Amino acid sequence: MKQLIYRHRDIAYTLIQIEPDVWHWSFEINGTRRSGTTRVRLGLLAQRRVCMIIDRELKSAARRKQEPD
Repeated sequence: MKQLIYRHRDIAYTLIQIEPDVWHWSFEINGTRRSGTTRVRLGLLAQRRVCMIIDRELKSAARRKQEPD
């Protein structure tokens, strides 16, 4: 099992290879923890997918912050 810790836009995330071609990822934004799995062959592709998910979550968090009450 290979565990890697990275940073993207000041968000730390972990990638763990749980099986060949299956990666588990997790990160935390504003106290909300997100995790999941992705099925890709290369670790770099798993990194890219997690970065895309982080970007999406940051964008939605910014939208929620701007919404009037």
